[in-house]
Amino acid sequence: MNLLLHISSIPGRLWLWFFDRFIMYPLMKIVAPMLAVRFMNLGYWPSTSEDDRKLIKFMDDADDLEEYESDRSHIHLYEKAMSMHPKYPNFQDMEVLEVSCGQGYSLEWIERWHGPTKCLIGCDKVVTRNVNNIVYGNATDLPFADRSFDFVLNVEAAHLYSDFRKFVKEVSRVLRSGGTFCYVDVRYPHDAYLVNEIAESFGFILQHFEDCTEEVVEGLNYSARKYDDLLERAPFFVKLFKKSLRETYCAPGTDGYERLKSGQKMYVAASWMKH
Repeated sequence: MNLLLHISSIPGRLWLWFFDRFIMYPLMKIVAPMLAVRFMNLGYWPSTSEDDRKLIKFMDDADDLEEYESDRSHIHLYEKAMSMHPKYPNFQDMEVLEVSCGQGYSLEWIERWHGPTKCLIGCDKVVTRNVNNIVYGNATDLPFADRSFDFVLNVEAAHLYSDFRKFVKEVSRVLRSGGTFCYVDVRYPHDAYLVNEIAESFGFILQHFEDCTEEVVEGLNYSARKYDDLLERAPFFVKLFKKSLRETYCAPGTDGYERLKSGQKMYVAASWMKH
């Protein structure tokens, strides 16, 4: 019976794979400005654990966050990723690269609350806004010189890359010795720890590794409500993809949400120093 269920689910999974890579981002390029969608990650809600203490303190101390209230869970995920950096929350005078920066609102957040940086660049294959510091580029073939950055950030994107090993090799190439690579993403449990093996094979030294699935599921309970509301107000051609979009942002009741909640998938937060 389990085998039959698995086989019957294959067409749906193939469709979602195709949708994520070839439909969603071009669609969002049109729709995001219409619906004021700024962030596209699943979200994160901090726990009371020691690992989240710096994040919570930073958010509590930040002023004038009213304009970001609807994006708070998404911003929490960025803060989770950056909080693993040894110099968090201050990245002044650092050269920073975010690989797969999406629309680039994260760059504005980083510069406003963690800068001024010496240089802050985002790189993405789908450039949805005309922003000066976003560069078109492939994560597995980054358009930057060797040893160009002090800090490389990657938030919930690498599971879509064609070759994760090539991506990590590129990060190693563009990162200076002593620099930091911070990464958060969803993985299957059986390959989650391969992420560190690959990183170490390219000269990275593990600084932090954490399973933060519970906090991401809690974040989803906030972010999905917002996206469900946006879908109700979206144009008809967007609603045609309603089921696939809800699966993409792992809304409660979808297979993606249940896989995270049940442990079939996990969410990893990790950081490394370049040797």
